[in-house]
Parts: sequence; structure tokens; C-alpha cells
Amino acid sequence: MWSKALIGLIIGRIATTLIGSTMAVSIGWHLYEATGEAFDLALVGIFQIVPVISLFLVAGWAADNFSRKSILLISAGLQLLVVLAVALLMNQPELNKWALFCSLSVLGAGRAFFAPAIQSVLPNIVSSDHLGRAVAAISSIWNIALTVGPFLAGVLLAALDRQLYWVLIIFGLFTLGGFSLLPALNIHSERKLALKDIFSGVEYLMHNNVVRGALFTDLVVILCGSVMAILPVFVKDVLHEGPETLGLLRAMPAVGATLIGLTMVRRKRAIERNGPLLFWSLIIFSFSIIGFAFSQNLYVACFALLVYGGSDMVSVVIRSSVVQIMTPDALRGRVSAVNSLFIASSNELGDFRSGSVTAAVGPVACAVAGGVMSLGIVLLFRSTFRPLFELQKIEPPSARQD
Repeated sequence: MWSKALIGLIIGRIATTLIGSTMAVSIGWHLYEATGEAFDLALVGIFQIVPVISLFLVAGWAADNFSRKSILLISAGLQLLVVLAVALLMNQPELNKWALFCSLSVLGAGRAFFAPAIQSVLPNIVSSDHLGRAVAAISSIWNIALTVGPFLAGVLLAALDRQLYWVLIIFGLFTLGGFSLLPALNIHSERKLALKDIFSGVEYLMHNNVVRGALFTDLVVILCGSVMAILPVFVKDVLHEGPETLGLLRAMPAVGATLIGLTMVRRKRAIERNGPLLFWSLIIFSFSIIGFAFSQNLYVACFALLVYGGSDMVSVVIRSSVVQIMTPDALRGRVSAVNSLFIASSNELGDFRSGSVTAAVGPVACAVAGGVMSLGIVLLFRSTFRPLFELQKIEPPSARQD
């Protein structure tokens, strides 16, 4: 399973994630420090999600018609340029937040093409027999990077403040190096840019209730329940702590996800009751948000976010396996583009929701409302997407008909 291609994918994924998770913490901190406006944290999400929404159909088509390796390398190069631009902006005497938002929009455009390409690569370099374990392994390593990133951000914020962005350029070079180890991954197609071809991924989802349910569950539950964007406000105004605490809290979900992910990688047998396990993981996820909302103590907040990340990891592995295994390879890029849109929407629009609601009612009330809404959505979706929550074994489309 551990081929040169997989190792290259892991290196590129780690470096990209370190950049993203570190910037998520540091940009939020510096922006709130400069403006004092919680709504600006919401705008960070909006400026990144708009390009993803605008380009996801073309990006999915590109992932099914062009070399996925080339798409990853171009996206990584674009990310490196954005990091350089953010480093220059942050080291100006006065932060130009609108120039920062525009730079993040360029980053969002790169992510629109990056996400479907990287989600489609794994089945091309790992056999179907090892795909489930590979998904758990990639997710675990990704969460390790998510754990290190916030800790690194907290340390670098304390030590370097706005100079930290120059360090991220090094990670950008590792991203390019890792993806260069992938095989060519050339796609043999006629490359017809017709509406029917562009929308074929959406058409497939309309006829597959299990895969569609996996995507919609991620979109709505995370959109309602995400608390990541308001952590700077929570740290400053509720816990009355500094940037080191922000890095610690930001890392806790990834720590929980990593612990659960490594446990799943070590399993010799595939998960058999995927649907029921998905349901209960989402229930626990919702209650962890409510627990975090009422935490007035750092240790309680850390534990709640640890459970938050661990329960989400179970959901991620099951939903990712559903999307990658139950989707034909010829459509995987376009379906992955819809999936990446839903993931980005749930994260970025979730950040906008939490940032704007926090600006109106405060961080505690925002988190409570998010947890309650998330719980309600899970109970509703159990009936709406019954085939997903009753799913036992995840099988490829040739072995299962919906």
C-alpha cells in the first residue's frame, strides 16, 4: 500500500494542510487584532467560498479530463504565491483587509481545482482492497498536520508575530516536491466541454441517495455546528487567554480525529455497520458542540473539542469511503467537485454563520444554537436519507445497485 506515489501524496497533503491550518489561526488572530470586528472573521470564509462555488463544475470536469497531477502542481504553485502575498500584506504598517480578502479569493480559486483532483487521486494509486485503510490513513495523517498547524501557529505567533508567514513559504516548496512524486495520472478522454458532461456528476448524485446523503450530511451538519471561526473571540472574551491558548484549542479537534483515525487504520476488518455508526458519531458531535459552548474552563473546552474532532473523524472516514468507493472512476472528479463544494460550503459558510451570529449574540449563544441545530438536522436526515443510515457494507457500484 505504501508506494512512492502514496508517500508523495502524503507529503504534499501534509505541507498543504500545515499551510492552511496555520494560516487559519494566524490570519484570524491578526485580523481580529487589527479590526476588533467579529464580522471580519465571517468575511474570511465568504471570500474563500465564492470562487469555489463559481468554479466547482468546471474544476470537476477538469479533474476527469486532464492530468490530476498537473492540476495539483498548479494549485500548489498558486497557494505558494498567495502565501507570499499574505506575508507582504501582513508586514505593512497598516493591514489592508480588503487586499487580504482578495488574496484569499485567489486561494479559494486554487482550492476549487485542488479539492476534486486530490480527492480523485487515491483510488488511482491504491488498490480497492486497501482503499478503506488508505482513506483512514490519509485522514489520520491529515489530522496530525491539522494538530501540528495550530500548535505551530500559536508558537510562531508568540515568537515571530506577523513574520511567521515567511516560514510558510518553506512548506509551499514541500507541497510542490511531494506532488511531483505522483505518476502522470493522464486522463484519456475526448475533453468535451458540454453542459451534459459538466453536469454529469450532479446527475449521478440525483440518482444515488446514499452518496447524495453523505454529501448533504456533511454540508448541513458542519454548517450549523462549526465553532472554529469564533475561537479567537472565545479565547479573548470568554477564557481571557492569549494566542498560545488559541493554538491549543484549534488543535484539539485534530488531536481527537487523529486518535480515532489511527485506531481505524489498525483495524484488520472493514466496518460493517457503517450507517448506524455514522448516525451515532453525528449525535456525539452535536452534543460536543453544546458542551463546548458551556465550558468556562480551559480543560473542559479542550475535552469538548477533542470529542468534537474524534466523532467527526468517524463521520469523515465513512462519508469519504462512500463517495470514493461508490462513485465510478470516470465520474469521480465531478462528484468529488460537488463534494469539495459541500465541504468548503460547510466550513466557510459555517464560519460566516458563526462569525455573524457571534457578532449579534456573542460566542456562547452562537455555539449553543449551532449544537442544537446540528442535532436536529441529524435526526431529520435519518429519515430523509434512510439508505445511508441503514448502510452496512460500502461496495463499489458494480456490486451494489441503488
